[in-house]
Amino acid sequence: MPKKPAKPHDEFFKATFGRLEIALDYVQKMLPAALVAELDTSKLTRVNGSYVSKTLQEYFSDLVFELPFKRQDLACNICLLFEHKSEVPTHPHLQLLRYILDGMEEQLKQKKKLSPIIPIIIYQGKKRWKVRDLSKYFGKSIPESLLRYLPRFDYHLTHVNALGDEVILALGKSLLVNALFMMKYIREPDFIIQHPQQIFIGLDEEGSPEDFFQVLLVYFVKNTELAPAQVREFIEILPKTLNKAAMSTYEKIIAEVKTQSDSLLAEERQRTARERQRAEEERQRAEEALQREEEERQRATAALQREEEALQREEEEHQRLNRLIYYLHDVMQLPVSNIAEMMGVEAQYVLELLKQGSAEG
Repeated sequence: MPKKPAKPHDEFFKATFGRLEIALDYVQKMLPAALVAELDTSKLTRVNGSYVSKTLQEYFSDLVFELPFKRQDLACNICLLFEHKSEVPTHPHLQLLRYILDGMEEQLKQKKKLSPIIPIIIYQGKKRWKVRDLSKYFGKSIPESLLRYLPRFDYHLTHVNALGDEVILALGKSLLVNALFMMKYIREPDFIIQHPQQIFIGLDEEGSPEDFFQVLLVYFVKNTELAPAQVREFIEILPKTLNKAAMSTYEKIIAEVKTQSDSLLAEERQRTARERQRAEEERQRAEEALQREEEERQRATAALQREEEALQREEEEHQRLNRLIYYLHDVMQLPVSNIAEMMGVEAQYVLELLKQGSAEG
């Protein structure tokens, strides 16, 4: 079973709405008619780059298009923003306000004439998204006199899951219809399997872009928990014009997954080998530390033993000296002064030793 991509819905959004024909179809059919009438839609162009800052990355990814007005020297930026989170944001205007500001600052940085930014949110979540005015964030009782100090702007929302099938079909045969149906039902694979003629409507006709069909199929296969047998059965029921391309695409997906799995397995083996090597090096360092500790203990023991031996020799020498003093005094009958001079000690030491010996005797 193919592994799900890290950001599957975001990737699909960019692969579909990033196509100029789909973006143009969306602008012409989904935006307010009064606005579309003012725009020269024949001159829609994709703008490289993004206005999404690091702060906004957790909320949106975007596609930016430039579109001039018909009757005046003015262009606007049509910004398609894909909402990442399945939860409906509580205060979307705050993120959008930051996005618009970042976009205009980027225009100035590139020394371009400031262009109005029209934020369009593409939302794929299941929860209902209710559009409200920014002033409503402050409660119902905000004084009219304060409204002039609030940012006043709107955004356009397309809640894909809330679009009725008849609404999508009413857009006519277009790649936008296929993209919206796939986005709407991606979490209901059984529906897609049972209604391929609806999801892939028009794609079996001559001249339909095969690469776009592949984008749809890859998104479907990689983001559902279907077993390979189920996928193959599904491919079999597709129109013959799509069947061959679908099987080829699926085999490529399987090959890609196998390559990724082999790569991940190789990386895991390398990681395990590195961990084992680090563990072995750590074990060796521990053994060397223990060995150094043991050698230090042995040196300390040897030093203590030498010290004890030196003390013992000193004590033996001391005893020998004392016995000799006793001998010179008791046997040789030599005076204390002579004994002290002969033995190289103080006469007082000789006297105290002899006194101690007499006491013990």
